[in-house]
Amino acid sequence: MPEPSIPSARSAYLDAVRSFVILLVVAMHSNVTYSGIGGWYYTEVSSGSLDTLSLLVFGFYGSFTQAWFMGLLFFIGGHFAARSLARRGTAPFLRERLFRLGAPLLAYVFLVTPFIAYVLMNYSNVRSLSPLAAYGRYLASLDWVGGTGPLWFVEALLLFTLPYVLFRAIRIPFPVGTSVANLQLCFFPAYIALFVLGVRSGEGLWLEEVTETWGRRALAVGLGIGIPLWAAVMILGGTLEGSGAIYGGGTWQSGLYALWESFTAVSVSVGLLWLFRRRFDRETAVSRFLAENSFAVYFLHAPVLIALSLALRPWLAPPLVKHAAVFPLAYLATLALSAALRRIPPIRVLLK
Repeated sequence: MPEPSIPSARSAYLDAVRSFVILLVVAMHSNVTYSGIGGWYYTEVSSGSLDTLSLLVFGFYGSFTQAWFMGLLFFIGGHFAARSLARRGTAPFLRERLFRLGAPLLAYVFLVTPFIAYVLMNYSNVRSLSPLAAYGRYLASLDWVGGTGPLWFVEALLLFTLPYVLFRAIRIPFPVGTSVANLQLCFFPAYIALFVLGVRSGEGLWLEEVTETWGRRALAVGLGIGIPLWAAVMILGGTLEGSGAIYGGGTWQSGLYALWESFTAVSVSVGLLWLFRRRFDRETAVSRFLAENSFAVYFLHAPVLIALSLALRPWLAPPLVKHAAVFPLAYLATLALSAALRRIPPIRVLLK
């Protein structure tokens, strides 16, 4: 039986999905900023100081979105990796991947992270040193190993891609919230599985075979059952009472949470891929602009969001209100910065 042909053109709806997920990434980091739930460079409040409504809203967005949105990016990354490898061949593909992923990763680690630490945040009182001395201390301390920030995704994608080219029970030791060199290994089973599924879909054209019925059912199940199940898991797991048992360590609560997360990751991902293929499989000027700038927004949004959050720190508004205001401002400001910087040829090559 002949192998299926690999289309050379990009998929408009997959580009739209990626743009949408990166919008959610900016919202997620704003969510952490104003809730204290999760890890981020700057948080304005602690989760213990939130009222019940704010805790529920922030907590739901954080945990429900985390269940599927980065996994969906890995799926898309694997899908396009398979098609790119088929078109380019091994050596050209490896060269392209090493530059496409490696160059932005190095730029973030050695330029953006020091900028955030020194200029925006003054970590460890580094401004008491000269910029050169502070940078030297950053390099000598090996803090740069975990200085990937949001670019941990690029690092992981590179790590997943190389074994694919060469060779065609994690939550117990690594509970939710722990990381190794800024890689949250607790989520990696889902990320690896979805990357592999993306590779297989790119090789076998699986996405085109998701029917209207299956896509509609997956989205309905993911939202209609996944959201009530989230509430049940939070209540049964004791999270509302302050228990951290759902986050790992081999507890029955963490097992229940992992089952819910797996169910949600698959159903919402399949449902959204179907929905975007049905509704957004046609390129427009807006969708093309967002797709062209999506990676740059991912790369640039951290310092923009931090700067805006710090600038608005004196504003005495409830955390939900500040989040609702800062998140869209940060996204639009990053989009504008991306469009401006990508007019510079070297930066355009780096952030294409």
